[in-house]
Formats: sequence, C-alpha cells, structure tokens
Amino acid sequence: MMNIGTVEEREYCCHIHVAYLDPEIFLRILNHPLRRRILHTLSLLTLERPVSKKELARSLRIPYTKLLFQLNNQLKGLWKVESERKKRGAREELIMPAERNAVYVMLGSDATLYVIDPLANIFGKLKTGTRCRECPTDQWERCFAILNRNECFMFNPEDKRRLEKLLLINGCSPPFTPMDYILACSALRSLEGTPCVAKIPHEECRFMFKIKSTLNKGLKASQKTS
Repeated sequence: MMNIGTVEEREYCCHIHVAYLDPEIFLRILNHPLRRRILHTLSLLTLERPVSKKELARSLRIPYTKLLFQLNNQLKGLWKVESERKKRGAREELIMPAERNAVYVMLGSDATLYVIDPLANIFGKLKTGTRCRECPTDQWERCFAILNRNECFMFNPEDKRRLEKLLLINGCSPPFTPMDYILACSALRSLEGTPCVAKIPHEECRFMFKIKSTLNKGLKASQKTS
C-alpha cells in the first residue's frame, strides 16, 4: 500500500487517492443505487473521524442487517475497520473508506473511462463530469501548479498527447480540468499497476471547502433541533 503521508500531512492536505477497480466490482456498484448511497454517505461521515456501522445505518435510514450484508458481501475491500471501542460491555468497530478521499476508475474495452467518486457522489462515465467542473478556471490553474510538482504528473509531450486523446474520446472538451488529467493519468498508469495520489492543500481545494462547509452547516442545524 502506498504511503500517503503522516497524520499531520493528512490533517492539512486533500489526498485524492485514485485507483483502478476490478470491472466486476465496479459494475456491481455502478448499477446499484443503495451501494452508491452507502459509499457516498460513508465518505461524508468519515471526513473527520471513523463511524460505527450503526451510525452509518441510521444516517442511511436502512436496517442494520441490510447494511451489514452490503458491506460484507458487495463492498468488501472498499472500507476498513479503523479502530474499536467498548460500548455496553461489547466491542464496536469504527469504520471508514479503505482509502480516504478515494476515487476509482475503470477503462472499458472501447476506451470509455468510468469513474466512482464517492465523496463527490459521482458514479458513471467521465463525460458526466468531475468534482472540478464547478471550480473557476483560476482555481484550476492553482491546482495545476501544485500537481506539476508531483512526479506522478510530470508529463512529457507524448504522455500529454495520450492523455488528451483519451479525454477527447470520452467526450471531454478543452480546457481540461485537473481532475480530468488525474483520472486519465490513473487509467493509463493502471495498465502498469501504478496508483496515483494527488495532494492539494485544503485551502486550495474549493471542492473540499464546499463539502466541509455543508457538513458544518448540517451539524449546527442538527444541534439546534436536538
């Protein structure tokens, strides 16, 4: 497993861990609304801390046993036990995604690029959009400047042509976003068995700022009604 930084680094950086997912597992998620909801809700709830399975089931408003079936049979490998705590004399597992802020890609036989981005609640073909699409272009430039310092994203002219060709085939139009390049790069590098990790400071990531602001507002609202 790739080292994605110390606790202190994770505290102040947005790590986007992009990995290639087995097509059978990928399609099992893509075609199932509940599994998509589980992954999205788990990613949201665990931005700051792990959660118990019962907390997750309550947030999803589904029976606990139904959640356990999906986690243990259909979503195995996409979550992990982070820690345990004692509760009423029993041990309770606290879980989170297998990789914090993970994004999964799959390259189809016709070069179609599929994306699962649980935190952004994006499940489908690349042409449907990415988490970067809502950001202004000046934000893209700042993210590109950071990514260009990462060895994984130092493209030579031929690599860049290959990436842009893949993006065009998938219905993306210039200017390409940072996430477009990250996903296309990861899809091609997956053929070599090499995962990609993009690290962007939180204050530079508009998407993460928006997600955290929404969560904080929801938390304050729930505290007022409780």
